[in-house]
Amino acid sequence: MTRALQKQLAAALWLAVLLVGCGPQQPEGARLAVTIVGSGDRPAGLAQRLEAEATQPTLVARDGSGQTVAGLATSWRFVDDGRSLILRLRPVKWSDGTPLVAADVVAGFRRAAARRDPAVVAAGIANAAAISARKLPAARLGVLAPIARVVEIRLDTPSPMLLGWLAEPGLGVVRDKPGKAGKRATVGEPPTLAAYAAGGPAGQRVLKRFAMTATPEARPAEIRIATSSDARAAVANFTAGRQDIVIGEGLAGLGEARSGARVDALRLDPLWGVYGYLANGVRGPTADPGVRRALAMAIDRPALAGSFGIAAIQPAETLVPTTRPSVLPGSLRPQTNAAPDWTQLDYDARLAEARRLLAAAGWTADNPLRLVVLLPPGRDHRAVAERVGADWARVGVLLGVTEVETEAFDRLVKRGDFDLAVSEASLPVPDAAALLSRFRCSAGPYCNAAADALLTAARSAGPVDRPALLLQAEAVMLVAPPLIPLFTPVRWALVGRRVDGWVPNRAGSHPLARLAAGSR
Repeated sequence: MTRALQKQLAAALWLAVLLVGCGPQQPEGARLAVTIVGSGDRPAGLAQRLEAEATQPTLVARDGSGQTVAGLATSWRFVDDGRSLILRLRPVKWSDGTPLVAADVVAGFRRAAARRDPAVVAAGIANAAAISARKLPAARLGVLAPIARVVEIRLDTPSPMLLGWLAEPGLGVVRDKPGKAGKRATVGEPPTLAAYAAGGPAGQRVLKRFAMTATPEARPAEIRIATSSDARAAVANFTAGRQDIVIGEGLAGLGEARSGARVDALRLDPLWGVYGYLANGVRGPTADPGVRRALAMAIDRPALAGSFGIAAIQPAETLVPTTRPSVLPGSLRPQTNAAPDWTQLDYDARLAEARRLLAAAGWTADNPLRLVVLLPPGRDHRAVAERVGADWARVGVLLGVTEVETEAFDRLVKRGDFDLAVSEASLPVPDAAALLSRFRCSAGPYCNAAADALLTAARSAGPVDRPALLLQAEAVMLVAPPLIPLFTPVRWALVGRRVDGWVPNRAGSHPLARLAAGSR
C-alpha cells in the first residue's frame, strides 16, 4: 500500500468518525446550562415553569419577547361578539403516531379545570369558576370539539386577556394515560407532543430534544435547569463560564448579579405586578385597618425605588401596577388606578396623618408599635426592609426582620404567623382581575365582602364595564389594604455572550427552547 493511499484511507476513516458523531444519536444544536436562583420546590416556581414551557405545548405560545404566537393552533378567530374563540389545530402527531385531534384538547382542558389550574378561571372559560368551586363537573367546561381539527372555547363574557392565558403552561395539551410504544415513547410513558423530554432529579433537570434537527421553536439539543439558593455561587459559576444563563426567581440575588458579573450580561424584566408587604389582617396590630393605612402612607416610595438606580423599578402605591417603563418594546399603556386619598398629600402631611392614625389605635411614643417583617432568603430583601424601617421610624413604628428559608416562609404565611411578609406577586398576563383575586375571601385570610362582590360582578361584565368595576374593587380594598405596596418588581438574569434571542419583556417570557447559542 502506497503512502498516498494510506493517507487517503486515514482521511476517509476520520471523516467517518465525524459523520458518526454528527449522526442521529447527537441532535444538532448547543447545550444550555441554566441556573435558577431561588426556590425550586414551589408548585409555581420558575424552574418548573421553564421546564413546562418546553414539555407542555399550548394552543397559543409566547415568543422570546413575550408576544403571543401560534402554538398547536395555526389560526384563531373570535365569533359571537367575542364570546367564543375558534381555533384550527396544526396537523401534528403524538409521539405514538396518532394525530392530534380536538378531543385531546378538550380532555386536557377538563383535567386542568378539575385540578383548579388558575389559568382556566382567569381566561374566563365558561363554567370554569363553578368547576373550580366544585359546583359543576369538569365535563361542563366550555371547551368543545365541533370537528376533528377545530376547537371552540366558549367564554362567560368577552375577554381581551384570553390569548395570553391560553399560552400558560398549565393549559398545555398533554396526556396522562400510557400510549403504545413508538419512536419516542416506551411502554408506560404517555405519548407527547412536546419537543423535549425531561428527566433527572428535582433541582437538576435535563431536557433533551427529540428531533435531530433544530427548529426556531426548539433550538438547543439539551437544556440543563438547576436550582440554587446561593446567588453568590451561581454568579461565580456564570463568571467562570460554567453556566450560560442565571435567572433570579425574585429580587434576591440582584445585588450579587450587579456586582459580580459583567455589566453587559445583566438583563432586567420589569414584571407586571407589585412588590410589597402582605399584612396580617386577622390577628395582631396589623388587623387594625387604620394601622395598615398608616403604614402604607408613611413610606417615601420615590426614594425607596430610586435607591436601586434601575429605571424598571418604579414606586407603587396601589394593588395593581400603574407605571410602564419606557425602555422596553411591547409594554402596555399606563392605566388609571384607584389611588388612595393620601396620595394627594405631600410626604410631610402623610407622616402627620400616619401618626394620627397610629395614636388613634393606641400606639404612641411611650407605647411604640413593634412589628416584624418575614423575609425570604436574600440580602436584597433585607436592604428594602431597612429602608422601609427607617421611614416607619419617623412615625414611631419599630421594624424588626426575621429571615427564614422558603419552605418555612410559606408555612408561616399560610398559618398566619406573621405581622408582615414579603410578597413579590406578578403575572405574565396584565390582568387586573387575576391580580386582585388573590385577595378574595376564598383565597386566604383577608376578606372584604364588598370587594368580593365587585370582583364577581367584574367577572361577568363585558370589556367596556369591567375596568370600572375592578377600579372600584381596588378602591374598596385600599381603604383597609391587605398589602403595603412598595414598588414594581423585576426579574434579573445573567445571559452569556454566546446566547442569542433574550429580549427583556414585561411578561418575563424567555422560553429556553427558542434561544440560540453558539459554541463555547
